[in-house]
Amino acid sequence: MEGVARGQVRLLPHNPDWEQEFLRVKEELWQLWPQNILEIQHVGSTAIPAICAKPILDVAVRLRSIAAMEKGKLEALGYEYRGPQFGNENYHLFVLRGEGQISLRHIHCYQAGEKEFDQLVGFRDHLNAHPETAARYAALKRELAWQHQGDRRAYTRAKGAFIQEVYRLLDSEARPAADGQSFCAER
Repeated sequence: MEGVARGQVRLLPHNPDWEQEFLRVKEELWQLWPQNILEIQHVGSTAIPAICAKPILDVAVRLRSIAAMEKGKLEALGYEYRGPQFGNENYHLFVLRGEGQISLRHIHCYQAGEKEFDQLVGFRDHLNAHPETAARYAALKRELAWQHQGDRRAYTRAKGAFIQEVYRLLDSEARPAADGQSFCAER
């Protein structure tokens, strides 16, 4: 993974090597926490071939128990434990940095049942299945990357409305109709 300097924004065209790196990381994680992992997913823009991405690998891990997560095993591989995120004790983050504090990988760990895990996977799947939505997102990302080159937090915040729009769509598609029948849209 090429990585991005801490706090910066840099977008690259999709690289098929990112999927291979994900598969290596996935195997590494299974080896570290075999009894605690329920699911591992490649998420974020590097998992969406039709769009540009910050070259930072995002991996979502659904755990049986956050409390039983053995942080030291990932820290021993060079990951920095960033603790609970956004005040949510069910979501913890690890970051792998390269030389010069380049961000290379983000390992997002979620307690079983945490909705955000499903949202990340649903967002990825939706954009992969809907090229027009992916194209809108890619255009937005390019515009925001230009506006916020030196401020990754502002860049991320500015994408929020688009991401929330997709999450609302996913929620409405998943909600069952009053008669118990699903009214999910055809894909």
